[in-house]
Amino acid sequence: MRDKLLTCFLLIGLFFSLAPTAMASTTWYVNGMSGSNGSNCTSPTTPCKTIRHAISLATSGDTIRVAAAIYTENFTLGKSLNILGAGASTTIIDGGGVRTVVTISNTSAHVTLSKLTIRNGKATSGGGINNSGTLTLTNSTVSGNQAPIPCIHFFVFCEISAGTASGGGIYNSGALIISNSIISGNHAGSYCNANPCSAFGGGIYNRGTLMMIRNSSLITNSAGTACSTSLNCRVGTGGAFYSFGGAVTLDNSTVTGSSAYRCSGTCGGAGGAIVNGSGNVAVNNSTVSGNSAGGIFNSGTATLQNSIVSNSGSNCSGTITSSGYNLSSDGSCAFSNSGDRNSTSPVLGTLAYYGGPTPTIPLLTGSPAIDAGNPSGCKDGLGHLLKTDQRGMPRPDPEDSGGCDMGAFERQSD
Repeated sequence: MRDKLLTCFLLIGLFFSLAPTAMASTTWYVNGMSGSNGSNCTSPTTPCKTIRHAISLATSGDTIRVAAAIYTENFTLGKSLNILGAGASTTIIDGGGVRTVVTISNTSAHVTLSKLTIRNGKATSGGGINNSGTLTLTNSTVSGNQAPIPCIHFFVFCEISAGTASGGGIYNSGALIISNSIISGNHAGSYCNANPCSAFGGGIYNRGTLMMIRNSSLITNSAGTACSTSLNCRVGTGGAFYSFGGAVTLDNSTVTGSSAYRCSGTCGGAGGAIVNGSGNVAVNNSTVSGNSAGGIFNSGTATLQNSIVSNSGSNCSGTITSSGYNLSSDGSCAFSNSGDRNSTSPVLGTLAYYGGPTPTIPLLTGSPAIDAGNPSGCKDGLGHLLKTDQRGMPRPDPEDSGGCDMGAFERQSD
C-alpha cells in the first residue's frame, strides 16, 4: 500500500509540474485595418497588422484570431497553430498571384484554418495551400487559385512551358480534413508549347496518407492544358480532385461543374470530377453531377454507397464497387447491389444555397432518390450514421422513420 501511495503522489507531482507547460498557450490578434506590427498583438485592441507577423510571434499550440479584412500575404507554417478568421466572406487571404498562399512545411505540424477565404495563389504544386502536415480546414473557401505548367523564361517571356502542374487549390502530401467548406474555381494547367505537359487535380491533388471531405462543395474546378500544336500534351485529369494514393473519404458532399480538358485541334479530357489513380476512395451520401469529361475515374479501389452520379458524360470509368443504394443516370457505373439504380434520372434542381454554409443540389418532387437510401440508415465510410445532410438538416427527415435520401441533400418534405 505504501508503494502505491508513493507512486500516486509522484504521478500527481509530475502532472502539476508538467501541466503549466502542456496547457499554456497564447492567443494572438490580427487586424488588417487597425493593427500595427509594432503592437504586442495580445488583445483585440492591440492587434498585429499582418498574419505573417503574428505567426513569427506565436509558438506551437497558439491561436491567431484574424479580424475581417483582405490580407495580401503568403506565409509558411512550420509549427502547430490555429488560425481563425471572422468569416469566409469577410476574412480573405489573397496570395497576389505570385506563389502559394499558405504552406505547411513541417510534417509534424497540426494546423487548423477556419472561417477564411484563401484565394489568388499561384504555384506549380498547390496554388492556394501546400500541406505536408496535418491540416483541418473548416467553414472556409479556397477559390481562384492556380497551379500553372512550369515555365522556362528568357528575358521576361515564357519561352518553353512543359512539365507537371498539381493541385490548383490544394496540394496535400500529409493528412487533410475538410468540412463545411467550398473549393471552387481553381485550375491546374495552363498554356503549353512543349512536350510533355500534365495537369492533375484542379481543386485538390492528394498524395498524402489521408483526405476526408465532409459537408462540403467542390465546384467549377478544372484541370487541363491548352497546346499550341498537335504535340502529345497529356490530358488534364481530375477537375475536382486527383488522388495518387492513401485513403480518401467523401461524405455528404457535392461535386459539380468540374472539367478536365486538352486543346490541340480538338478538345477532350478524362475524369472531369474525381480521379483515383491508386489508393482507396469511398464516396458516401454524396452527389457528383454536372461535370464534363466524366464523373469518377478509378484505377485503384473506389466504393460508393447512397450516392448519386449523374449527367457527367460517362459517369464512371474503371471498376466501381457498390455498397448499395446508389443511382447513376447512365449504365457506366454498373451498380448491382441492393437498392441500386442504373440509367435513371435523379431529377435534380440547380446548385444554390438552400440552407447551411455551402451550396447544394436539391432533389425535386418525384425524384427516385427520395427515401431510396439504405433503410437501415445512411452511413459514412466508418459505419457511423449520418444524422444530417450536407446542410445540417435532419437525415432522415422528420416525417420518415426509415430510409434517408440518396445523395448529399435530404429533402425535408416529400
